[in-house]
Amino acid sequence: MMKWLMALTESVEPVAEVVETAVEQTALTQLPLFTKGLLTTAMGLLGVFLVLTLFFVTIKLMQKIGAKESSQQ
Repeated sequence: MMKWLMALTESVEPVAEVVETAVEQTALTQLPLFTKGLLTTAMGLLGVFLVLTLFFVTIKLMQKIGAKESSQQ
């Protein structure tokens, strides 16, 4: 059991090195907290309005399809 645990821990990189390389690669981590909050809020609102727009278009499309079917009968 101990050999398995030792082999498992030897093959894993230290967590600090992985975190450092991930932090260095993104520019978003350099932004102030207030800017990150504004960016998160803007992206969330954009996503909500995108979904609402998709629902609106889908409902209008379904209404047109329903109107065509009822006029054919």
